[in-house]
Amino acid sequence: MKQFSRLSLLATATLGTTLLVSGCKRQQKVATVVKPPAPSGISQQVLDKFRPDETGAVMVIMYHRFLSTEPDSDLNRRPDTFRKDLETFYKKGYYPVNAIDFVEDKMDVPAGKTPIVLTFDDALPSQFAVTPNASGEPKIDPNCAVGIMETFNKTHPDWPLRGTFFVLPHEGRNGFTFGQADYAADKLNYLITKGYEVGNHTSTHSAMRGMNATKVQWELGTAVHDITAINKNVTMNVMAIPYGVPPRDKTARAKLMSGTSNGTSYANKAIFLAAWRPDLSPITKAESRYTNAGHFAEFDVKGLERITPNAKKPNEPGVLEYWLKYFDEHPRDRYISDGDATIAAVPNARKSAVDAQRVKALGVTVQYYGASKGGGKLSVG
Repeated sequence: MKQFSRLSLLATATLGTTLLVSGCKRQQKVATVVKPPAPSGISQQVLDKFRPDETGAVMVIMYHRFLSTEPDSDLNRRPDTFRKDLETFYKKGYYPVNAIDFVEDKMDVPAGKTPIVLTFDDALPSQFAVTPNASGEPKIDPNCAVGIMETFNKTHPDWPLRGTFFVLPHEGRNGFTFGQADYAADKLNYLITKGYEVGNHTSTHSAMRGMNATKVQWELGTAVHDITAINKNVTMNVMAIPYGVPPRDKTARAKLMSGTSNGTSYANKAIFLAAWRPDLSPITKAESRYTNAGHFAEFDVKGLERITPNAKKPNEPGVLEYWLKYFDEHPRDRYISDGDATIAAVPNARKSAVDAQRVKALGVTVQYYGASKGGGKLSVG
């Protein structure tokens, strides 16, 4: 095994040893089940200071290449521009979460901040590259996307390592996953060990509009088979549709969520498109009256929308630059966290936007609050 892999596994092995020793010390004690305390609610201090609203909109960003040899475009983000993106997100109060955290409304985000989902399509070399150091040993290229995020985390430790990589296996015209066959397993292991997420992007990156159900299942099942063959620890339960267009056939479209092909089954908890709007919160009703005249997409696990960065068209609706400016001018339209992943603080003025059935299914406690003192009222739905 290469040194790159040994270094990434060392932290995991050390942690495992610590837990093992700790467990031995408690071996003679009788195990007891302790129920978690009931939520006590968000304090009035937090409500007054941050005015949280967890029915607001969340941006899911779609990145592709990170090449300094190409100009910024909808498919390429120069490394220095991506560094500026992270700095901008940080200064404007955004906070990274993985796609599955957003889908399941399990976003552990500090009070006052807004979750943001960074996604990376196609498992391209510029997203995760390994290069020799001065001694000829492998290291993460500081100019690839992962390297840039790792460096940013070191200088901003309160910005965690989060991001969803919608990967491709070595099928059809695809190159090797992340471009370096010898390091494919190590890279996947590194991502999941560090806290990133790996998602399904099909097997051959073919347009799905005209696919039938059998072909859809082959694309998704084969991707799971091939990627887990590289690294068995990978869990793929979210997927992004190539080119953003789902199958026309209803039966085929249903197979995006789950199916089986050649003995390999898959089950997706959400499907991501390549459209151009922020998504409303998972607890917000999927009704047009809450989308702010169509500005935001209704939350729908069968078709969540994403935003593409494009520095050439900063004023065009649908691109990252446009939405950053929009939320600067309309800050109350953002999802604003209350700092507790188990409680959704919602102003009384937005009470009608909360979907009681979704709240119950997600196991979230809602705390409504208004201008009066007292910390607000806890309820479900």
